[in-house]
Amino acid sequence: MTKSFIQKVLFVFVSTFIPFSLHAQTATSLLDQAAAKLKNSGGISATFEATQFKKTTENGTTQGNIDLSGKKFKVTTPGLTTWFDGTTQWSMLSGSGEVNVSTPTAEELQSINPYAFVDLYKSGYKATLSYTNKGGKKCPNIKLVATSKQRDIREMRIVLNPETHLPSSIRILRKDGNWFRIRVKSISLGKKWNDSHFRFSKTDYPNVEIIDLR
Repeated sequence: MTKSFIQKVLFVFVSTFIPFSLHAQTATSLLDQAAAKLKNSGGISATFEATQFKKTTENGTTQGNIDLSGKKFKVTTPGLTTWFDGTTQWSMLSGSGEVNVSTPTAEELQSINPYAFVDLYKSGYKATLSYTNKGGKKCPNIKLVATSKQRDIREMRIVLNPETHLPSSIRILRKDGNWFRIRVKSISLGKKWNDSHFRFSKTDYPNVEIIDLR
């Protein structure tokens, strides 16, 4: 699985895997509460299924796990493991015997920074709230639509579980016309990790060659 695929996964998780209050009356107020709760929720750990689409045709699916704490994250899939400690990023393709070390630019962090998109709806997007039936349940459905065609993310749709108040499905439409979908399998809040959890460890991977791209 490619690095860009993982970056899409990270974008979806960090911008939507946060507890929502279903008592809010509008999409904006739901997202206002979500932004505040994310910053006070502690660590977040989730398992997921991520699917890329070529327009509307499935073009690759992977299962994975993501841990988030402040600006730090670790995401693991069968094809790639990525660590970010708030400054440095390590990306290791499974079976490659190499790990690439980099310092992401501000632009790159737009795809992977855990706080970069939490306020997405406040600048250049129109948020609307509707409801959809899923599994016999009436679920809130938040839709974000870009007000400018220059935006890389044209649209985002978030379906909330009415019992847990957490996202159960997230879809993103990019400028190239392709969709990307995340289905949440499980999610836990209030997690705690040592800082080392978000850094590549040479001790754990003694035979992996470090490629420093900084």
